[in-house]
Amino acid sequence: MKRFFWILFVMSLWGHLLLAQEKTVSGIVISTEDGLPMIGVAVVDKQTMNGVTTNEKGEFSMTVSPRTKTLHLSYLGYKTKEVSITGRSMKIEMEPDMVAIDEVMVVAYGTGKKSTFTGSASVVKKESLEKIKASNVTQALQGQSSGVQVLNNSGEPGEDATIMIRGIGSMNASSSPLYVVDGTAYDGYLNAINPNDIESMTILKDASATALYGSRAANGVVMITTRKGSSEKGQINFRSTWGFSSLAVGLPDQLSPDQLSQLTWRALYNGYLDSGYQDEDSRSYASYYVMGEFGNNPYSIDMPVGTDGKMDPNAKLNYWGDWRNALLKSRLRQEYTIDFSGKNKKADYFISAGYLNDKGVFSIQRFERYSTRANLNYSVNKWLKVGTNISLSHSVREGSAGDQTVWLLRTMPTLYPIYEWDGATNAYRLDKNGNRIFDYGNYRTSWSGTNPLADDTYNKAPWTHDDVSNRTYFEITFIPGLKWRTNFSVDFYQYNYDGYVNSEYGFAAGYKGSATKESDRNLSYTINNLLTYEKSIGDHSLSVLLGQEAYSLEYKLLSASKQGFPFPGVTEIGSAAVMSSMNSYTDKYRLLSWLSRVEYDYKDRYYISGSFRTDGSSRFHPDNRWGQFWSLGGSWRISNEEFMKPYSSWLDNLKLKASYGAVGNDNLGTYYAYQGLYATGMNNYRDPGVMVSRLSNKELKWETNLQFNVGLDFAVFNKLSGSVEWFSRKSKDLLFTLPMAPSTGMSGIDRNIGDVKNQGVEFSLNYAAISNKNFKWTIDLNGTSYKNRITKLPQAEINSGVFKWREGESRYNFWGIEYAGVNPETGNDQYWKTIYETNDKGEKVVKERVKTENYNEVTSDSQQKYLGDAIPKLFGGFTNNFSYKGIDLSFMIYYSIGGKLYDSDYAQSMYYRRGYSMHPDMLDSWTPENPNAEFPRLTNYYNYANYMSSYTSKFIFNNSFARLRNVTLGYTLPKNFTKKFQVNSLRLFVQGDNLVTIGSAARRGTDPEQSISGTTANRFPVTKSVSFGLQLNL
Repeated sequence: MKRFFWILFVMSLWGHLLLAQEKTVSGIVISTEDGLPMIGVAVVDKQTMNGVTTNEKGEFSMTVSPRTKTLHLSYLGYKTKEVSITGRSMKIEMEPDMVAIDEVMVVAYGTGKKSTFTGSASVVKKESLEKIKASNVTQALQGQSSGVQVLNNSGEPGEDATIMIRGIGSMNASSSPLYVVDGTAYDGYLNAINPNDIESMTILKDASATALYGSRAANGVVMITTRKGSSEKGQINFRSTWGFSSLAVGLPDQLSPDQLSQLTWRALYNGYLDSGYQDEDSRSYASYYVMGEFGNNPYSIDMPVGTDGKMDPNAKLNYWGDWRNALLKSRLRQEYTIDFSGKNKKADYFISAGYLNDKGVFSIQRFERYSTRANLNYSVNKWLKVGTNISLSHSVREGSAGDQTVWLLRTMPTLYPIYEWDGATNAYRLDKNGNRIFDYGNYRTSWSGTNPLADDTYNKAPWTHDDVSNRTYFEITFIPGLKWRTNFSVDFYQYNYDGYVNSEYGFAAGYKGSATKESDRNLSYTINNLLTYEKSIGDHSLSVLLGQEAYSLEYKLLSASKQGFPFPGVTEIGSAAVMSSMNSYTDKYRLLSWLSRVEYDYKDRYYISGSFRTDGSSRFHPDNRWGQFWSLGGSWRISNEEFMKPYSSWLDNLKLKASYGAVGNDNLGTYYAYQGLYATGMNNYRDPGVMVSRLSNKELKWETNLQFNVGLDFAVFNKLSGSVEWFSRKSKDLLFTLPMAPSTGMSGIDRNIGDVKNQGVEFSLNYAAISNKNFKWTIDLNGTSYKNRITKLPQAEINSGVFKWREGESRYNFWGIEYAGVNPETGNDQYWKTIYETNDKGEKVVKERVKTENYNEVTSDSQQKYLGDAIPKLFGGFTNNFSYKGIDLSFMIYYSIGGKLYDSDYAQSMYYRRGYSMHPDMLDSWTPENPNAEFPRLTNYYNYANYMSSYTSKFIFNNSFARLRNVTLGYTLPKNFTKKFQVNSLRLFVQGDNLVTIGSAARRGTDPEQSISGTTANRFPVTKSVSFGLQLNL
């Protein structure tokens, strides 16, 4: 019997030992969409949270706890799945998640699930970024996200786009968002980042999402996450594009020499009539002096325009200047990138190199960039992980086609030649080498001493930019869920300018040439220490973040200019004789911060989050240095409630969320907000001295932004998903200059005395119309509508050019004179004049409105009228993606509805100016034979030019437009073909950017995509391009 019990005891013990042993589970994971194995699926033991990923055959094998009954599987773009362990080998199917409810996204100081996030954020993935040809990452965001207004208001290569998140956050300080790269604020130039290195861009829009960035987050945050190794099998990717660019909206047609000569004759003729001359004399004088208005005569006879205002049949052109074709070219853009990436159980890596050469469309433009990046992460052991991201960039930028050049392209008369003409030989003059000599036009009545083509030949103006950026961290796991992470980042850039203007030709010839050198050096570093704790107990989940951060910036500038070179060919500044200017300064800025965040989740239904940050900034006086920024957010996952289960077959997600908080803006345009500033200089007797340039004010503080957000996220039928959000941003304590008495010698002192509010609605819709093995079609639509209102000003109203700031109205409200059309009897412009009278109560009321030709009668404030708001009523993007077997097609349309544009470029070319060309619309100006013309009679009499270019509704237009932002067509060769050459995939594609623009501005030769203010300023137009490329994966 004893032996029997002993045997039972041993067998029982042996059984327990067997149960205590770990077991191995293996399987294969396939997609229900196409039945193919899935690579890189995360398979996690729910008991121990240990996990593996599937290999290139979709297979996995892992050791699990004997108590483990369930495996958790997740993969980007697929629904997460939990499966019971039914044996040692399993076959698991995963279903595509067309609405991406549980998508993981980058948030402030970490990551989070989209389904549990209480704030407002949008994610733009690399697949979307790759479809936009951009030398600057900001340009690729247009139309990609609701609540984000992106304006590519310059077509120059490498230029930043203007980004506004949920409206205008300030009146005088910056309204730009904070940029964060791989978890830390970024201080380098954005055009130094290779867009092909980016994995995703997350735009944080409300206080719940941004409050942890405190004093720098009032205008939102753009988070850039670079790529890392994701495949256990090492990969090599090569991408190449090459194509050509031209203007997306062509400049207005240039008037031919004959057309301009005849219009000039008409202006002179009318001017003489207005001055009291008889008709016959007016005609004779106009014909005699017409060429004198330009300072030259390119025709074969002395009076090419007859007294009838028409060209003499015997007038033949000896020469003319086709400035447009000479300066604007369809030029090559080429880009090449290669990257190496991979991972194993201990480490992952991503290494890339890129080259970009974008020559733009202006003959002397060039933006060239060399870039490289290395991202490395390594798990030293179970409790220590380290990593570093480092990027290097060198770029050269030449021939900036600034405002002056665009104005030249609009108004340089074709009567002016590009090269010197020899009237004696009736041929162009040649130099000793047989080359044509450039004409600088010293005889011209406009544009004297100007020739951009000559400047490109004889002068130089290159900017070189070197950028180094590093992010390094170590992470310690003390116990499961408790981690410590220290991040250290450095951003350094140096910008050097080496300009030279030749000593022989052009405007600098009189002082024997000039040279300018400038060096800008910026060094910043950030160190933060973060302690995180995550714990789940039953239905409760808690996440806590505590952190400290220190930030330091130092900026230095040194510049000098000299004139007078001894002989041509010498270009170094030390060789010049006369110092014309010298400048240097150093700026320093420090920020010390403490931060915290708590997130709580109950039953995956109710979510609460709160964050707090306090910042101490060197910009402010020690008594007013610290600011507190915070947020509270909550959401209710209604679709996870028990009473919603009857609808679970078609309702995938329904979540209500709300947040409120305060963030700040210390970017007030100066690093010395509270300090008095002094300038050094000389008086009229050249005695050195010091003067006050800015009064001190120790009371200055942050601009604070109070934000409220409420939204609804939804997803149905595993096809349609979206969100609708209402937001309110109140910016208070805005910086204004309070006027002071002239006797003080100062114009004013800075104070925090303004408030502004932005309120609006944004939406996004995503629809997976068709999704099967061979054909997919997805549709994305987003839109934003908001209103801006000034709620507090230091005085009743402030005139700011074409704008008038008043409480209760938009910051970009146009005010001016109301235009009443052309008088068909006289051909003169007319304006609406308001006549007032006093009623019985002594109140001033409108009696009537009449038309007047007298401009001076309508210039008073009482005659000024509201002419519209520059902010559009609705803007957004519309995207379609198609794929059929190996063919893919996508297009994106950016649209902007409503909003006004003051077209000063058009206004400045709609009247006669001596020596300038005009807009071709003036060919339809009023004449006695054309009394119903849209445009007034031409004249050079009196101050006609002054009121023709004034702020009137004549030049304020509806600026609704739509632009075909991108079209991409690609073909991926079959895998069974490419594998023969050891190639994983090969894709050929063609893409077009900004191919079509629809809107009234385009008819005038104006690009509708202007600054947020709705005003033009001869900005270089956005370019359109067609590119061809290939993507190779090995």
